[in-house]
Amino acid sequence: MLELLGDAIEAGWTKEEVLAAMIEVADDTALAMHQNVLLSVETELRKLKKKGN
Repeated sequence: MLELLGDAIEAGWTKEEVLAAMIEVADDTALAMHQNVLLSVETELRKLKKKGN
């Protein structure tokens, strides 16, 4: 992370721009993981329903 921060600053990014980009990536990752968890729960519920019938 620190290497990327240094590279971005050398490329002309401000610390605020780097921080905003890091937050955006973290948000996107959290949303993607959340979606995967929902899908996983939904899949497990379907399996349980099939076993119950």
